[in-house]
Amino acid sequence: MVAAAGCTSSGEQTKDESKPVCGGKLDGDAFQTLAGDGGVVEEDVRKFSPTGWTAAGSCSLYGKKHAVNIDYLFHSDSIDNLDRYKSPGPGTVKTFKVGSATGYLETTKVRVAKGYVNQNRAWLALPCAIPGEKTSDHALLEIEVKEPPPARTLDDALTKAFVSALTSATNYLGDDVFKCSASPSAASGAVSPSTSGG
Repeated sequence: MVAAAGCTSSGEQTKDESKPVCGGKLDGDAFQTLAGDGGVVEEDVRKFSPTGWTAAGSCSLYGKKHAVNIDYLFHSDSIDNLDRYKSPGPGTVKTFKVGSATGYLETTKVRVAKGYVNQNRAWLALPCAIPGEKTSDHALLEIEVKEPPPARTLDDALTKAFVSALTSATNYLGDDVFKCSASPSAASGAVSPSTSGG
């Protein structure tokens, strides 16, 4: 490996890991895994890095064969029943911790033109004050990483990638952007929260 390093200039152009993910806000090879062989080749960012507060945002990453969406949405108890975001759904195949929050990996049925097909999604809901309010008791920030249907089989590598990608998105959105008290960094007070090692 050492002998090959720096021998050719073409080696740098084949590294997909250097591509920005959601405007360069997220890192980790989980997103490359979710995008499939060849990694992320294109992305579309929609309000994912707000300069002013927005209630929702998303971005999409595209690989040669697969795609993945990262979405966030605030829910308020004045318009939603927040209890429904605090427990696993019928399609949950795995639960895991991201800081003090519980994340869920599930395979759900979604309607498409030809009927219902399965979709994989990892999501969690953080207690989080809507910017401008002082308490987080009445609002949740839902963060999800999902692939457009039809779903791929959730093998070990794909399961780990979903968990890792959701952790990365939660670190960024829950801590850096919206300063949620239950986000991984804020909850531990650590400069670099431990999110690896499964």
